[in-house]
Amino acid sequence: MVFFSRDTFTKHILPRIKREWEVFTDAGLPIILHSCGNITDFLPDLIDIGLTILEPVQPCMDLAFLKREYGKDLIFFGGINTQVMPYITPEEVKTLTIDTIRILGKGGGHIIAPSQELMNDIPVENIKAMVETIREEREKVLQM
Repeated sequence: MVFFSRDTFTKHILPRIKREWEVFTDAGLPIILHSCGNITDFLPDLIDIGLTILEPVQPCMDLAFLKREYGKDLIFFGGINTQVMPYITPEEVKTLTIDTIRILGKGGGHIIAPSQELMNDIPVENIKAMVETIREEREKVLQM
């Protein structure tokens, strides 16, 4: 659920964003948008006006759907679900990290990162597991 209707977005918000982004799109520069929450419904319109990088990808979004529907148009930044990291084991963090990388990174177009900042309630062992897993997965790709 979003804070405003699609009608409000397309009539009032999208035209303003388009005007702001035109300076950059006219110069051939990429557009990165930081938006917390699930803005999936607005992605087609945002891509049409120049969005190239979505930051962050958060757990409220369907990662597989995003990659399938918008992976040819967008680079995804983030996605590793930090909201569950305080409550799961390092092994579960490893699985979560691998799954996220393999979903969003398939064929490229993923900047590996957490879905949001790492809060102080996340055990250090879980942060270590995430970082080590990112390094391991990166090495696998580099060896291909």
